[in-house]
Amino acid sequence: MLNDLNFKALIARGDQKRFRQLMELTSDELLWFAIGFLKNRETSEEIVSDVYVSIWNNRKQLESITNLKSYLFICVRNGCLSHLRKIKNEKIISIDSVSEFSFVRVEGPENDYIEKETLEQIYAAIETLPCKCKMAFTLAKINGLKYREIAEVLGVTEKTVNNHLVLAVKKIMEALNVNKKAKVKTSPLKQAGLFNYTW
Repeated sequence: MLNDLNFKALIARGDQKRFRQLMELTSDELLWFAIGFLKNRETSEEIVSDVYVSIWNNRKQLESITNLKSYLFICVRNGCLSHLRKIKNEKIISIDSVSEFSFVRVEGPENDYIEKETLEQIYAAIETLPCKCKMAFTLAKINGLKYREIAEVLGVTEKTVNNHLVLAVKKIMEALNVNKKAKVKTSPLKQAGLFNYTW
C-alpha cells in the first residue's frame, strides 16, 4: 500500500487523511527503530515526528520515491545519526560507527504460546548479536522489511543481509539447544512468529 502510486500521489497533492493513514501505518515501527539507536523514547519520538514534518513539507517529491517504507527508515536512521553526532560532538558518525543497537521487545500473540524462560533465552541470544546483525534482525523480524529494503537502510548488499540473518538464527538456535537437523514443528523458533526462517 505504501508504494501504491495513487496513495503517494494523494499525499503529494495534500490529502491529510492519507497522510494520517501513513503515520498510523508506520509510526510504531519507526519509533522502535529509533529507540534501538538512542535508547530514549522521548528523543526517538521527536526524531520520528521531525521525519513526518519533513515528509509533509516536501510531499510533492513523494511520487519520485520508489520505496516509501525503506525511505522512512532511512530518514529515521539519518535523524538518529545526526542526534548522536550532536551529543558526541563529532563531525562524522555513520551507521558503520554505531557500536550499540538495542533490540526492542515487542509483545505479540505468539508470546502466549512460548514459555517465559524460552522467550528470555531468545532475547538474551539476540542481545549478544553484533550491532549490524541485530539491526538487520530487527528490520526483518520486527518491521517486516524485505532483504532489498534492509540493504538500503543499512547500506550493505542483500547477501550481507542474508549473512546477518543466518547468523542471528544460528545464535538463537544455539541458545535454545535446537538441532537444525532435528527441528520439529513445535520448536520454540517455529512457535514464535518473529523467528520463522527458511534454511
